[in-house]
Formats: sequence, structure tokens, C-alpha cells
Amino acid sequence: MRSESGKLFWVSYADLMTSLFIIVLVLFILSYQLFKVRENDFLMTEEQLRLRSVELEEQNLTLDKLRVRSLELDKQTVAFNELKRKLTNEEIHAGTLIQQLNDERNRLAVMEIEYKKLREIQRAIENLDSRYFAYQPEYKRHVLRGQVQFAKGESKIDPQYKSMLVESGRALKRLMDRLDPDDNINYMLVIEGMSSRDAYSRNYELSYERALSLFRLWENEGLHFDPGKVEVMISGSGEGGMGRDRYNEQKNQRFLIQIIPKIGELKAIAQGNDDARAIVSNW
Repeated sequence: MRSESGKLFWVSYADLMTSLFIIVLVLFILSYQLFKVRENDFLMTEEQLRLRSVELEEQNLTLDKLRVRSLELDKQTVAFNELKRKLTNEEIHAGTLIQQLNDERNRLAVMEIEYKKLREIQRAIENLDSRYFAYQPEYKRHVLRGQVQFAKGESKIDPQYKSMLVESGRALKRLMDRLDPDDNINYMLVIEGMSSRDAYSRNYELSYERALSLFRLWENEGLHFDPGKVEVMISGSGEGGMGRDRYNEQKNQRFLIQIIPKIGELKAIAQGNDDARAIVSNW
């Protein structure tokens, strides 16, 4: 009886151990399969992470390139704006230069017209009646052809010279009346008396008084110059002055006549260019 019980025990024990082994084996197999599944999942996740990491690195490289490109674009934008500013300034400067050139061209055109008109006036003045006047181009002035001799220290005109001086004055007035009245030009008529260097103490005062005597003579003969057009200046250069005769002091006892145009705005110029203004100058 006991012997059979012992056999049953071991049989049952063996069955139990076998069952446990089988259970453990099944669990091992299941665990192994689960482990493999988890391992595969892990490997897949790791691969995905690696791929994602590579992708992120590529994206970072792309971002770095984009940043570099952005910086380059910023620099190019700054350079472009600077170039644009310079071009704008150059354009403004070029416009200013063009305007200045146009103004200068207009000014030169006006000056050319003015010069031609002044040359016409000068030629008309130079053509003062040669019977009574001689023109000195180096000094741009006229001298009386007839020599007027004064006694030493005297400013009174000798009667023998009066007829010649009156005719000279009439010739001068004809010239002044013949000049174009439409031009906006006034004239300065300078009557300059001179004296010889003869140690007389009042030669400067005397030269003025001689010029005044000539002016009074013309006035007495009815030779009046239009005060609105001709300004008469009476002067005396005494022992000084330009263009004196260095060899014969007696010839320096004479009158000099200078006709100086005083230019405002020439009518011809104003008609040719409404915006142009002639330069105010003295001849």
C-alpha cells in the first residue's frame, strides 16, 4: 500500500514538473517572442530616430545654409540700398550739372548777343566824325584833331578855336542822337582836360577848368545832351593821365573825349530770351 502511494507521488510529481517545465517553456517562448517583437520595435524606433536625427541634421544644415544665405541677402540688400542712394545722389548731381550747363549755355548765348550789340555800339562810337576827332583804340577814347593852345595858367578858350570846338560838339551830339534809343543804354560822356608839365602849381585845377570851359561853350551854343540818356562828366587829369605825349608837352594841353556805354538790359537780348539778364558792366 505504501509502495503504491510512493509511486503515485513520484508520478504525480513528475507530471507536475513536466507541466511546470512545459509552462515555463511556453512562457519562455512567449517571452522570447515578445522580446523579439519588442526588440524589433526598438530597432525600428531606433532606426526611425536615427533617420529623424539625420533628417534633423539635414534640416539644420539647410537652416544654416538659409541663415548664411539670409545674411548674404541682408548684405546684398544693404549694398543695393547704398548703391541706390549713391545713384540717386549722382542723378541729382547730374541733374544739377545739366541745369548748370544749360544756365551757362544760356548765359554765354546772352553774352554773345550782348557782345555783338556792344561791338555795334563801339563801332558807331569809333566812327565819330573824323574831321574833328581821332580815335585812340589802345585807350578807347577820342581826342580832338585840332590842337587847342592855352596861355600858361589860363583856362579861357581863345576865340580862334571856338568854331572848331562848336562843330566838334555838334558832331558829337549827332552821334549821341543817332544811337538806337530803343536800347536800354545810358552813356557817360567824359570831357577830360589836360595840362602840360610846366611847373605850374595849379595844373590839376587848371585842367578841370579847361574841360569846364569847353562844356560851357557847348551849352552857350545850344548843345545840350539828353540828361536822361547821357551823363556828362567833367574832369581834369592835370599832369597825369594815360597816353600823354612824352616828347612834346605842348601837345598835352588838349581835351580828351570818352563815351562809355552804361549797360542795363539790352532790349534785343530781352526779346531773344525773356529769362536772360544782361550783365551790368561798363565799357
